[in-house]
Amino acid sequence: MRIFVAVRHSNEPKFFYGGLWSANFYPALRELGHEIIESQTDLLPTSRFMSVADSFTPEEREVRSRTTERILAEVRKAQQTGAVNLFLSYFYNAHFDPAGFDELRRLGIPSVNFYCNSIYQFGQVAAIAAKADYSWHAERDARASYLGVGANPVWVQMGADPAVYRPVAGSREPGACFVGQRYCDRERWLASLVHAGLEPAIYGAGWGKDAVTSAAQAESSAKYLGRAQPRPGSLASYARTVSRRLQTEGLIGGLRRIARQTAYRKKSRADFNLLRPFARGRAESISETFSRHEVCLNFSNVWADGQPGSALIPHVRLRDFEGPMCRACYLTGHTDEITEFYDVGREIETYRTPDELVDKTRFYLAHPDVAEKLREAGYRRALRDHTWKRRFEKLLACILSSSRASDNFLP
Repeated sequence: MRIFVAVRHSNEPKFFYGGLWSANFYPALRELGHEIIESQTDLLPTSRFMSVADSFTPEEREVRSRTTERILAEVRKAQQTGAVNLFLSYFYNAHFDPAGFDELRRLGIPSVNFYCNSIYQFGQVAAIAAKADYSWHAERDARASYLGVGANPVWVQMGADPAVYRPVAGSREPGACFVGQRYCDRERWLASLVHAGLEPAIYGAGWGKDAVTSAAQAESSAKYLGRAQPRPGSLASYARTVSRRLQTEGLIGGLRRIARQTAYRKKSRADFNLLRPFARGRAESISETFSRHEVCLNFSNVWADGQPGSALIPHVRLRDFEGPMCRACYLTGHTDEITEFYDVGREIETYRTPDELVDKTRFYLAHPDVAEKLREAGYRRALRDHTWKRRFEKLLACILSSSRASDNFLP
């Protein structure tokens, strides 16, 4: 098939993980024998406001409109040299005018839009999901949200590329590690390990010196396409948060939520100071980092609305496939969904409470023979069932079997 692809949120890799999804998707699609036609339209101008779900400023709508027209012009040009069998995108509402999918249907091209934040940020893709022919969601329990807006959901989990995430030979450090940015309640889990006398090696953004923002930076703000952009941590940012809480949750509910957020941030500062000595900066290679440590940790929670003070919701993450693919002794937060992909206790291990996290981390560190069995079983399962190639085989089979599939869609 010839597949037109628009999944890079920036042509510059350092912005908005500009090369992440192309690096995940393209090798698998090519291995399956498909031709990729990559959009050259830079989504960066629209990615800068992709956290906005609706109520766009006139300037934002204009930029989105121009972006949409450029992408559609690329599709029409691609059709001049042969049939385009599928349009694959990773769009938020901000990236692409949902009406653009009507034009794709007029051109006879079925569309599928990928999204992996449906549990806690569904609003940011709801309008796109309602118009695309297929909405590919990674989280099992997001289906109801898609059906609620009239979308056609297809549940296919994420995966890992064994050419990128692989075992690396060498000796192991006698400890646990975590690779990931400072987010949600991760500080709480890691702090529980430190309090128990364990010293995790922490890699990623926000754990060390890079988390300290100067007073000048914190107080400055900018305006982009008619919308104020206060910097995180600034007074303007806090004022906007307070205003939103009062508007959406009322006076009493809003004040209670603000109090919870304030208390949470105070505790986070204390946990951050506790964890800073264990920060090792960014991991140069996830494969090498995972292969270098006896136990590899992951944390599964997200905030229900993306902000502290809301409910914590665990869900399967991309790392749940990358870690075992690196042949890691992998310990992650428990979800019902993860049991559909691994034999928990034999291929990977999970935890539900801080005490369980501490106990299981300590157990696997003290029993390297048991850790090795878990490591090998998880690796074999990931290689067999959890590659991106297997995911695309399932996705394309689901589309092909659907009544919405266009005559232009060829296996």
